[in-house]
Amino acid sequence: EKLERFTGFSGPELTAFCKLLRLEGNQGGLWDQQNLLTREVGGYLPGMDVDAPVQLKELVTKKACSAGADDPTITKMDVLRALKTDESRLFPAPCLIKEFENVVPREQEPEIFQEIVKAGSIPVIVHAASGVGKSVFATRIKLGLPAGSFTVLYDCFGNGQYRSASGYRHRHKDALVQIANELAAEGLCHPLIPSPYADPSAYVKAFVHRLRQSIASLRSKNPQALLCIIIDAADNAQMAAEEIGESRSFVRDLIREQLPDGVRLVALCRTHRQEYLDPPSNTLRLELKPFSRNETAAYLRQIFVGASEQDIEEYHRLTSQNPRVQAMALSRKATLSEILRSLGPDPTTVEDTIENLLEGSIAKLRDEAVIERNQIDRICAGLAVLRPLIPLSVLSSMSRVEEAAIKSFAFDLGRPLLITGEAIEAIQFFDEPAETWFREKFKPAAGELAAFLENLKPLAANSAYVASVLPQLMLEAGQFDELVELALDSKALPGTSPIEKRDIELQRLQFALKASLRAKRYADAAKLALKAGGESAGDERQGRLLQGNSDLAAVFLESGRILELVSRRMFGSDWVGSRHAYEAALLSGRKELLGEASSRLRMALEWIRNWSRLPEEERQQEQVSEEDIFALAWAFFNIHGAEACTHDLRGWRPREISFRVGRILASRFIDHGRCHDLDELALAAGNDLCLILAITLELRDIHKTPPKSVVERALRLALNPHIKLKDGSRWDSEENTIRAVTALVEAAHKLSVGTNDELITLLIRYLPPSPPRGLSSRFGSLRFPLLRAYALKAVLSGQSLSLIDLAHDELRKELEGSRPHSESQEVREFKENIGALLPWHLLWAKT
Repeated sequence: EKLERFTGFSGPELTAFCKLLRLEGNQGGLWDQQNLLTREVGGYLPGMDVDAPVQLKELVTKKACSAGADDPTITKMDVLRALKTDESRLFPAPCLIKEFENVVPREQEPEIFQEIVKAGSIPVIVHAASGVGKSVFATRIKLGLPAGSFTVLYDCFGNGQYRSASGYRHRHKDALVQIANELAAEGLCHPLIPSPYADPSAYVKAFVHRLRQSIASLRSKNPQALLCIIIDAADNAQMAAEEIGESRSFVRDLIREQLPDGVRLVALCRTHRQEYLDPPSNTLRLELKPFSRNETAAYLRQIFVGASEQDIEEYHRLTSQNPRVQAMALSRKATLSEILRSLGPDPTTVEDTIENLLEGSIAKLRDEAVIERNQIDRICAGLAVLRPLIPLSVLSSMSRVEEAAIKSFAFDLGRPLLITGEAIEAIQFFDEPAETWFREKFKPAAGELAAFLENLKPLAANSAYVASVLPQLMLEAGQFDELVELALDSKALPGTSPIEKRDIELQRLQFALKASLRAKRYADAAKLALKAGGESAGDERQGRLLQGNSDLAAVFLESGRILELVSRRMFGSDWVGSRHAYEAALLSGRKELLGEASSRLRMALEWIRNWSRLPEEERQQEQVSEEDIFALAWAFFNIHGAEACTHDLRGWRPREISFRVGRILASRFIDHGRCHDLDELALAAGNDLCLILAITLELRDIHKTPPKSVVERALRLALNPHIKLKDGSRWDSEENTIRAVTALVEAAHKLSVGTNDELITLLIRYLPPSPPRGLSSRFGSLRFPLLRAYALKAVLSGQSLSLIDLAHDELRKELEGSRPHSESQEVREFKENIGALLPWHLLWAKT
């Protein structure tokens, strides 16, 4: 009876409802359930976000009741919106380690796999010398775990970008969030939502909570299952942290944490860097050894099937059993005899291989480009000291070697170095052994580093990259006083762009402030904090400026600076996910960043689709502005072309949005001198009359018109009696309409499109029946567009236009019978204002 009363159902409907209803007993009361929800959401966010439980409850409530009847499904975007985050923040550092085909199974694998399984809660370090194959081995650990187990491989190296400000991988908010959400993506635990209010310890606690959830999920299906967290290049994470003045990476905290039963933590690093991880004394340390002879034979015969036992023996000896040396030797695409000859007569290590390649490249450069040894040394020192991605122009300037010669040098080395970018080419290391060898071989000592800095500082005036790396290098060189002076006096800042100058100055102040606090130089810290406070306020204003002019920022900022700005997530407006629209617009301005821009645009569209499904009341709370739509349209054009851009604009309602956003779009194209692109946009507009009028209106300011075919189509549409132009309900709707119609008539007349009668008819249709009273007012906005329209109509009709023709009915009577000594103030103002302007408008119309 209660169910019947509560639901309002009876008979078959009530029966059907009861079949879908499942009642579970032994549940807590209301307050117990509310406390449980609060604790569970506390696991979602690092630190307690008191608003999250309410938001999730409200989401479920809305979808379950009549308000969600049209769309009761709770989607990923709905949850992200409720928790105020987005997908890119959930996966900040994806694994870039490739799964190799035809991998040679290691003879040690069964033994090491067994040790990992038996390790219990003790952390495991798998260590090896350079090039022995730690990363490849890391991808194979999953093969040796019990049935039902799951592994997550976290990549601390990231193809060499771990030292880049836009690609950090050592921080807790990057590594732990990435690993936890890879587990969540498999349905093993709740997502870990990053929070700006959480410290490293909060992230560790939240991460361990996800591990408990994950292992419980796995063992609910298979009691023997394990969860294995694999950290590749763990030593690089700590090195990256120390390089920027941070004492602890996530690895140091995680390796000392008491992990839940069934969880295995495996960190891989170089043998001589194990102490970088600061492991506890009970850590299980396992060495991965070089190739055995059988492993060498299997690898060599993948390329040279007919290799003899003698060839294998010689190859095994000359490569020092090192897999990377063998891979680099085989990558030369030579015959087996040539490879053996190049390796011999003594065994070769990874260092020997790189050194041999380097020496060969140097010899070639000397022969072909007559480059001196000290120039080569400067190139190598730059590669060893500077963080990725290093612009080729910087290496060229500091070494006084042509960029083409440096590119040739990099290509000669092959795998260790990678050239990236198009408009601004940069160089980075592709693998860790090569980077380590360069840093150990060529990184200047503290005394020499000072001289290196002196050669580098003059380049800061023309390079944002150099200006940004100076503080870190000065700290390494022990130049603390000089660093503080540099930050306080705003020295060695780039003069290329005020935007870059402010951005780098703020970063420099923050870096120097942290260094001062660590060194307990409190007086210097106080000075730096005061200046940093002022610059931070300016940084917020700069952020708004960049967001409003993302098209110009893409022109004046280097690609590296753009990526750093995007990584800081500083843009956005009222709706959740809006930052992706502005990031897409900014990135799309550089050809070399179009891939990143496309990804951001895709995410922005996902959020827009989710927003469009919200109830009207909620959409009003998260309004999408014309500037937001412009950012999307600008990105669409730069990435996908004019057709995609116009298609996106036509999808917005009301249709007048095409006119308003189209004006912004057209004006930006004109500012950039992209008139050809604007013509393409007009041609792609099809029957979108609002967009064509917007383009025509903006082009009139520079005395240009759209293509003739576009004007013909627009005039045909505008003359259609069923089409009534109006810019919505805006206060300036009438002004915009008459401006747009006048611009179209003017363009049609210039291009000899349509008859004069058709053009006059169109003007009459949108001109007021009689001149308005406020025509002569200095404060009205209609005076200029109306005078232009009246003058154009008069000239097209071959009629004269006098002052009295522009007066409203009452004023006309007063003008016809007025006497000079008794004129009213309105008459005097009309004669002074309209009488002075009318001849100029008529002159314009006649020309």
